[in-house]
Amino acid sequence: MNSLSAGASRIPAMKITVIIPSYARPSDLRRCLSAVALQSRRPDEVLVIGREQDPGTWNVVSDLQKDFPVLRIVPVVEPGVIAALNCGLDNATGDVLVFTDDDAEAQVDWLERMEAGFADQSIGAVGGRDWLQLPDEPALFRPAQVSQVGVLTWYGKQHGNHHCPLRGHTGKVMFLKGVNMAFRRRALGSYRIDTSLHGRGAQAGYEMDLCFRIRQAGFDVFFDDRILVKHYCSPRKDGEGRNELNGSLFLDVNFNNQYVITKNLGFWRALAYFCNERLLGSHSTPGLLACVKWHFKGDRQVWRRAVQMAGSGLAGFREGRQARALALQNRANLKFNCSTGIE
Repeated sequence: MNSLSAGASRIPAMKITVIIPSYARPSDLRRCLSAVALQSRRPDEVLVIGREQDPGTWNVVSDLQKDFPVLRIVPVVEPGVIAALNCGLDNATGDVLVFTDDDAEAQVDWLERMEAGFADQSIGAVGGRDWLQLPDEPALFRPAQVSQVGVLTWYGKQHGNHHCPLRGHTGKVMFLKGVNMAFRRRALGSYRIDTSLHGRGAQAGYEMDLCFRIRQAGFDVFFDDRILVKHYCSPRKDGEGRNELNGSLFLDVNFNNQYVITKNLGFWRALAYFCNERLLGSHSTPGLLACVKWHFKGDRQVWRRAVQMAGSGLAGFREGRQARALALQNRANLKFNCSTGIE
């Protein structure tokens, strides 16, 4: 027995549910489910969240259920990953809830390592690396080792690096990546992904919101780069392309990041993030200095995008403030009710 298996055998029994949202990618889904079925630590429940008007997804699940009895499909009506994941959370029965994407292929020890990560009762979320299957882009396909993963600076700048190998393999982080993460149900409680986040398909930012919730509940978030999935980054059937600069995709990303940071970190850190983005930014979410840089590189649309980003960022700031105020009020009401014995 290897050391990983020996360690896993001492872990208190946990029921593991794998949740996979899928839409109109039957070939990817079949590869994904085949990898889940071959895990060294078998899943106790596998939920594919699919839309009833997507027969390809339903056919794949139907084909595989005979040899994979823990697999079932759960219908969802609303589009978008948030509705699908919340549907999965409502229907899952596991103690550990594992999320992955239909265009990911888990390595054989994926769930075994996930389970081992939860041996420490202070850990509320565990995630790993997504090895991007982009051989034509060496920096992504063969990334260098990094010293930090899942870092959010004091002014809100995100440094993900979840696709990179981590020096030392493991560490506590601030947030994970949706394609390869798991949550302890007890730590997550009744919390569901915030439906105020914008977007038609991927709806970026939900991972950070969930990880904030875990940390606010007093648990740690843990990353291990040996918990590995191959991520094929297939074209999205819902919404725009991953790199569509002039559509709504990055406006939604900009809103969501500002909203989540404001909701969870409060006024001053949210303001620091807003000002940093408006001054610096990037090509996809340009601020003033990014506009100057990319204007001279020939992108004449960058100024228009900057104005739009300022508007979406301001909207995220305002709505995040409202959500934070409501959450604080609810918390105060709960504390008062508990102190007075009111049910």
